[in-house]
Amino acid sequence: MLWNRKAAITLFALWLICPAVNAQSAETRTKTTTGSSAVMTPDDTVRNILLGLEAAIASRNVDNTIVLFAEDAVFIDQAGDEICGRKALHERFDQLFKADSGRVIGIHPQSISFLADNVALIRGEVSRKLEQEDLPVSRFSMVMAKKNNGWLVNEITETAMKSAQTESHLQELSWMIGRWSANKPDGSAELNIEWAPSKKFILSKCTLSKQTMQPQIDTQVIGWDPQHNSIISWHFDCNGGFGNGAWNKQPNEEKWTVEVAGVSADGNNTTASNVFTLKTRDEFVWQSTHRSLDGAIVGDTEAITVRRVKP
Repeated sequence: MLWNRKAAITLFALWLICPAVNAQSAETRTKTTTGSSAVMTPDDTVRNILLGLEAAIASRNVDNTIVLFAEDAVFIDQAGDEICGRKALHERFDQLFKADSGRVIGIHPQSISFLADNVALIRGEVSRKLEQEDLPVSRFSMVMAKKNNGWLVNEITETAMKSAQTESHLQELSWMIGRWSANKPDGSAELNIEWAPSKKFILSKCTLSKQTMQPQIDTQVIGWDPQHNSIISWHFDCNGGFGNGAWNKQPNEEKWTVEVAGVSADGNNTTASNVFTLKTRDEFVWQSTHRSLDGAIVGDTEAITVRRVKP
């Protein structure tokens, strides 16, 4: 099976895509313990804002996010591009919302220092949830300034963590890890998909069973191509055929198309466009279209519904 994310979304921008936390009210908020209260310190306030951003990411509200930024705020992404001002930031975050369906990420401040009473410097890491593990994907440096008794973000710089890039890109496919099955009147397919021990690749094994033949086991390896910045795959069938695929995700849709080229066991050239349409986290529809065998057109397959096998 092949899935694709054509381009990586800037991770730090993703954790910024979340509803605002009222920094002014956070700083004046009190904590009551055994009948007493204490005013939160500036350090507590900054941490509280970061925790609020992390917790609120699921709502992905651009307007509420922008109110956390100063009018002249600057965000410098991993590519070095600068997005300046609330209007430009609003447009950028709106694009990211539409391009990505959401993911679980973590914000991990490692140091908070105050350059002045009204200026805070925060450094830390951004991680993305992979099953039960937080995988670090980038480092960030943030400057916040206190204005009118409230803290606003003035500048953010994000730096990629090179060692985590492959895992970061393949995390787009983490939903597919597990067991899947599909049934037809004349046979069935069982899929077992898992991470390689290094988590640099995803390994897929497909067992095809038909009433009139022995089970056929095909394998596939999915990885990241850093030269072309895309997800790719290699497939091998039990008869000796092999090939590779390049992935593309349809904009604003949970649909992936993989352009496959290969060689059959008897030496013929094969091509196809395999389409995967995700219906839910536990169900997708697969169909192979635009197929050819040594240049001759071959008909499309029927659409097949594949469902997750739950424990």
